[in-house]
Amino acid sequence: MSARKNNPSGTLAAAADGITRRDFLDGVAIAIGGAASGALLPRFIATVVAEEAAAQDAAGYYPPTLTGLRGSYPGSFETAHALRDADFWSHAGAIAATGEDYDLVVVGGGISGLAAAYFYRARRPDARILILDNHDDVGGHAKRNEFALAGRPALMNGGTYAIDSPRPYSAIADGLLRTLGVDPVALTKKCADENFYAAHGLARGIFFDRETFGADKLVMARKGAAWRDILAAAPLPDKVRDDIVRIEEGKTDYFPGLSSAEKKARLARMSYRDFLRDVVKADPAAIAVYQARSHGEWGVGADAVSALDVWAFDFPGFRGLKLEPGSAPHMGYTAAGYADGGSYTFHFPDGNASLVRLLVRNLIPESLPGTSAEDVVTARLDYARLDRAHASIRIRLSTTAVRVRHLGDPASANDVEIVYARGGALSSVRARACVLACYNMIIPYLCPELPQRQKAALHYASKIPLIYTSVALRNWQAFKALGVAHVYAPGSYFSSLALNEVVDIGGYASARSPDEPVLVHLVRVPVAPGLPEREQHRVGRRDILETSFETFERNSSRSARSHARPRRLRR
Repeated sequence: MSARKNNPSGTLAAAADGITRRDFLDGVAIAIGGAASGALLPRFIATVVAEEAAAQDAAGYYPPTLTGLRGSYPGSFETAHALRDADFWSHAGAIAATGEDYDLVVVGGGISGLAAAYFYRARRPDARILILDNHDDVGGHAKRNEFALAGRPALMNGGTYAIDSPRPYSAIADGLLRTLGVDPVALTKKCADENFYAAHGLARGIFFDRETFGADKLVMARKGAAWRDILAAAPLPDKVRDDIVRIEEGKTDYFPGLSSAEKKARLARMSYRDFLRDVVKADPAAIAVYQARSHGEWGVGADAVSALDVWAFDFPGFRGLKLEPGSAPHMGYTAAGYADGGSYTFHFPDGNASLVRLLVRNLIPESLPGTSAEDVVTARLDYARLDRAHASIRIRLSTTAVRVRHLGDPASANDVEIVYARGGALSSVRARACVLACYNMIIPYLCPELPQRQKAALHYASKIPLIYTSVALRNWQAFKALGVAHVYAPGSYFSSLALNEVVDIGGYASARSPDEPVLVHLVRVPVAPGLPEREQHRVGRRDILETSFETFERNSSRSARSHARPRRLRR
């Protein structure tokens, strides 16, 4: 899900009653951006509909600066929901044949869809390709949140964060990056200042909230500090502090006499919470400190993630087991690092949205000026050039595919028909081939010809609910004064927040002075502890769908204020 507040002029647009367009709550400028869907108040829905009515080739069309919920926003999913609920076709109007004919139609304009078009064109340079996407912007899960703060651009990932893989990239994937001009190792060395905050004395903190731990308190977890000293000011009983120290130091072998393989087998069959509760014998209040630690990686808490999986990510409590290196199930990762060496990594200021833009530039060069992976960050995409008549490659936004079928016997048909909904009307195009690079859950409804077994497999995968929220602050003096750059808040509405990463690339420069405006990144994963993992994901997605933008706004401003106590975030 994506929640975001900002507009192209740099003023802040508020959706809640009584908040002006230039309001700062307690000195905190609210600007929410991330990746989800949500139910909004009627007047905001009307705003979204009005924006959707504007064609992508209209003057000034530029989705990265749009306000409100982003990602899967209201207006992007209703057609798909109607198709799922089997009442779409009973209310559908006539289908208008556009007369358009393509070699390939790709459903889905995320990285996989754009890459499919890239590789198809590599084999057939003269191919005519149409890419359809239900969102108002390209990128899928790699969205770009773009702000103007004090007259300067500020970027945040509104979706996927970085180039990263548990295993080295294949020659094909690596070749694509090189073709796009992306050298992650060189870019990291040249552009990323990964130690900026640490060099300025800022560390990581843990925020204990009153509702969960009895008092609001931020404690610092400075690198190298003893855990007993870190927890001295925490609002915890002595026994709970002792248990956390024991978990963090990890000196105990809880499975004496067992081999490493036997220990791993046991860990694979229990959750991290069960390991802490039943094996480590930790107090429930100590376990609460670790409950949200796995949110960002797995989308569930300690109760629903395997103990072996979190060992592989170097979670505390396992050091005394002296487990041998080796992959944890499905992760390709060990506590010593990726088992196969892992991939190189790099974080663009807008996350993997820069990869999307590089792919779009490669497919439709006239849409985005520049020639390198560095200048793409500040280049402005011209959306009016994405879907031009007679162009060999076209990208059509705000377009939901509703049916894909062979024209004739699937065993011998030469053409496929793709029907899509756009602006309240149904249209069709023809193609020699179609790639469905969209959300797996919708594919069985789009393509009824699929075998039942394949439909069942596509229905099985469950999307993890994840909200990224960006809060724009006038400055980060309070963070500097407190000496904190990243806060873990296990009992809070948002389980973590962090100052925006420092990456200077091309013409883009990050905020380096505490007096400068800065973006803060917050993460929320709505969970339902006690349920199986997949069921928690279903409950979490419904939670997002039923949550208003105002709720995200209110809780993000509260988080930004409370984590920075006692100082008020004002100039």
